[in-house]
Amino acid sequence: MSSPDPVVPPPAASSPGGKGWIGMLIGIVGVLVAVLYLGRMAVSTLPKPPLPVLAPAWTGSLTLTERDGKPRTLPDLLVGKVTVCASLYTVCPHGCAAIIAEMRKLNEAHRSHPDFQQLSLALAPERDTASFLQSYAEGIGVKPGDPWWFLTGPQQGVWDYLTQAQKLEAPRLIPEEKRLNTLDFYEHDLRIVVLDRQGRVRGYYSVFHPQPEITETMTKKLARDVERLLENPAD
Repeated sequence: MSSPDPVVPPPAASSPGGKGWIGMLIGIVGVLVAVLYLGRMAVSTLPKPPLPVLAPAWTGSLTLTERDGKPRTLPDLLVGKVTVCASLYTVCPHGCAAIIAEMRKLNEAHRSHPDFQQLSLALAPERDTASFLQSYAEGIGVKPGDPWWFLTGPQQGVWDYLTQAQKLEAPRLIPEEKRLNTLDFYEHDLRIVVLDRQGRVRGYYSVFHPQPEITETMTKKLARDVERLLENPAD
């Protein structure tokens, strides 16, 4: 009598090996990367909202003297320009140096653009005369042909322009006991203002701030907004 054939168990179901799992993970990661990339592409193609209009175009008129001794009338000569403006007190110990540093960067970046203009408005004309501003501009490396005006004139006229046209805080006389040096007479708004081609205020930038992260954010935003307004006349 022959013995029965041995029973052979069915083969076990194969499970994916290490390479299989790695392949699946790579595939999942690839899909996620593709989704994120396509999402960013979609967002980047959406039109950006325009910069806000923070103050309308000024309807007044002010004639000041530039460092070359010639008169300049505001805002007539700024129409059609993207203008970066800040008040200037050449002996200011409170932050004017930071403002000038940022304006120098913008001058280097955009001096050749026909629609770019900068203004530094003297708060103390009794000291910051046209001839003094000429020397000051040369000292910080501004060339005669650069689109950067250093303007001086009647003090009240300048102060009114800053407060009425640009909606800045009015300068104030510093009490003698609070002055940081013997020439530290005026406290003034340290924000940079950007005007569009219609003379409207489109941004305020606190490039000198006690919190470094705010300073960094504001300097980057200033550079971006100026470039945006120069590249997009309809913005």
